[in-house]
Amino acid sequence: MLSTVIIEKKICLEPQYLYYNLNENLLKKTREVCKDECSKENGYILEVKRIVKIKDNYISNVNSSTIFIIDIEVESLIPYINNIYTDRVCMIFNGGLFMTINNKIKVLIPANSLEEYTIDSNNKVFKGNKKQIIKENDIIKVKITGIKYSKKNFSCFGEFISCDT
Repeated sequence: MLSTVIIEKKICLEPQYLYYNLNENLLKKTREVCKDECSKENGYILEVKRIVKIKDNYISNVNSSTIFIIDIEVESLIPYINNIYTDRVCMIFNGGLFMTINNKIKVLIPANSLEEYTIDSNNKVFKGNKKQIIKENDIIKVKITGIKYSKKNFSCFGEFISCDT
């Protein structure tokens, strides 16, 4: 589910960026640091929208950089059980298929969730009773039934709902 949240970050800014356009430089550095970041609490950070507040700053003990403690507004993607997502199929195999949510979260849909479909291994497609076909890059709708967070990534299990092609 996409959501906008406020999170706290520590951002280290080198001395040459402290003079002119401090807020712009801090926002740019924050976007670089947070790009593709994923945590169990906040999910995937898709976009840093703005700096809400500079809470504190201090000079690093290691070098002459300044460390800022800031609150930022981000758009994040975090999966929840029973949420429904619509996105592309990225892989088909005998045991089921994978879809990705926003090119970030992989969802495994086991073959037994595709009750009205059978695998055509030669063509790497699932064929339905009513002549529907699910192939790579098709848009499908799934319900999340299980979530695992490990090594800064989410992996999910899902249940097939429908094909939107």
